[in-house]
Amino acid sequence: MQSMTGYGIVSHQSKDLILEFEIKSINSKFFDFYFKSNLDSIMLEKEIRNLVKKKMLRGKVEVTCNISKKLQQERKINKKEFINLFNEINSLMGKERISKEAILNNTFLLYDKSQKVSDNKIPKKTIIEITKNAVDRCIKSRFEEGKSIKRDLKKNINEISKSLKKIKKIEKKRVDKKRDKIESQIKKIKSISLDKGRLEQELFYFLDRIDINEEVIRLSKHISLFIETIQEKGALGKKINFISQEIGREINTLGAKCNDFEIQNLTIKMKSNLEKIKEESFNIL
Repeated sequence: MQSMTGYGIVSHQSKDLILEFEIKSINSKFFDFYFKSNLDSIMLEKEIRNLVKKKMLRGKVEVTCNISKKLQQERKINKKEFINLFNEINSLMGKERISKEAILNNTFLLYDKSQKVSDNKIPKKTIIEITKNAVDRCIKSRFEEGKSIKRDLKKNINEISKSLKKIKKIEKKRVDKKRDKIESQIKKIKSISLDKGRLEQELFYFLDRIDINEEVIRLSKHISLFIETIQEKGALGKKINFISQEIGREINTLGAKCNDFEIQNLTIKMKSNLEKIKEESFNIL
């Protein structure tokens, strides 16, 4: 099982450059791609997007690609170039009263931009390979997160299953009690003439309305399907979410059809466990 939350980072160093590739992903209904880079060329963005989408399938994915000079080179400033740039900016000010500090700050900004690193020294093949490594690391962290989610899903679906078993035990006695109570009440009525055929029909109709056997059977099947599904491989999020909706429908019907205090308490507990499952399912790939 794979979560949509993940993180991966890879650094590559050449003689004088450092290329850092970072990927962050969180849950999303679709594939949302965000790309930030200081590379001179933007031609690789489409190729990187397609590569990431093919491997990660779904989620909000943010990719940051940053190329920089090594620290020892970044500290070196060409004094001649810097002074020439300062004088040029200063001369452009003319008679404007601009502080030397403001001119110096702007000189630093323009000098920094003029020293922008070119990515021509890093081959396209290398950038793509680094991208793949970062994606693999992000996917690995997704699987680690997926293990934790899977444990929580198992725990909550098992709690729902335990509650259902208790309901089955209560249900065996509940309908018989209802039938005996109704028959007892009818026997007390002496002054009213009753049509036995119609009475049996109404009694059958009433007992059928409060019978939850079909819901119990369907819920048992949905729970079994859920347990089987979380053992499967691949993208399971949408399937788990759909099964959860079916489980919720049967739990709601159980609570609505019977007015037994114990069963209603158990359905409330099952709803609480199901809400936890739904929260987790939104983060499953």
